[in-house]
Amino acid sequence: MRGLALVMVLVAGCGGATHSTEVGVRPCALGTLEARGPQQVYEPGGVYFFLPIINEWTTLPTSQQNLLMNASPTEGDRPGPDDIAFKTKDGNNVFIDVNVMWRIDPRKADVVVSRVGSTIGEIKERIVRPLSRSVIRDVFNEITSEQYYHVTIKNERANKARELLQKSLGEYGLLVDMLQVQQHRFDKEYQAAINAQKQAEADVQTLKEQQKSMGSQKSSELEGKRIEWNRKLADAEGDAGRERADADGYFQTKSNQAKATLAVAQADAEGIRKEAEALGKLGGDAYVKMQLAKQFAKHRVMLVPQSNVATMNVNKVIEQLTKQAAADKADAEK
Repeated sequence: MRGLALVMVLVAGCGGATHSTEVGVRPCALGTLEARGPQQVYEPGGVYFFLPIINEWTTLPTSQQNLLMNASPTEGDRPGPDDIAFKTKDGNNVFIDVNVMWRIDPRKADVVVSRVGSTIGEIKERIVRPLSRSVIRDVFNEITSEQYYHVTIKNERANKARELLQKSLGEYGLLVDMLQVQQHRFDKEYQAAINAQKQAEADVQTLKEQQKSMGSQKSSELEGKRIEWNRKLADAEGDAGRERADADGYFQTKSNQAKATLAVAQADAEGIRKEAEALGKLGGDAYVKMQLAKQFAKHRVMLVPQSNVATMNVNKVIEQLTKQAAADKADAEK
């Protein structure tokens, strides 16, 4: 009965199942019905049947895994500091935090089980962790301490480390999606010196920016003063132009007045000259009499009789005045 039951179990077989994010691996333990040792990989999301006892069944996740190695005891895969320590090209100790993103190649899950292990923990500790730390040290100790502050250089080193790590882990059926270098630290003494240098450089840069800003401000102020000076110059030139125009107008007015005065004086002089000529010629006495008559014509002459009324000889008076005028002329000629 027991033998019959065993045969029935063997005939009925057993099975295994996989989720959508894992693959199955079935190694054969005996070589009676199958060759001993071969393994078969089963696709995600399926149910499979095979003979019990002589077959084993293992499932492996195909989702992305993280190997986080840093100084924080609460963030990394280990309870204590787990950052990677080594020396830079110029001999300084450096410590870096790294995250390696890796996963199992579904097509090579059988290689992983046969050469590494059947759980994520075994695979990580046996092969992913030691190879990652070794490759990262070899790649990052090729740069100097100063180059750790250049993001471009660090990214180039990280990409090179990922490529080398992929080549090494690929032989074990593993894939490396990304390698991130998150933080770096030097020894406290050297880090203090670096910080002081960086602070000094930052201070110099700040002073340069302040100087540049002050220069721009002074340039703006100078431009404002230049504009103000030009405005005042334009106002002064306008005032000078108006004063010059007023002066030209005043000069022209006075010049016209002087010309008019001169013309009048010249006319008067000409009249006097002609009168003098007339006095010097024959008939000058008659001319003088005529002028006296004109002057007497302008005034009212009253003859007031006295107690002894006498006759006033006007002709005699005129004759006397004429003689007086002639005498005055003679004196003037002398």
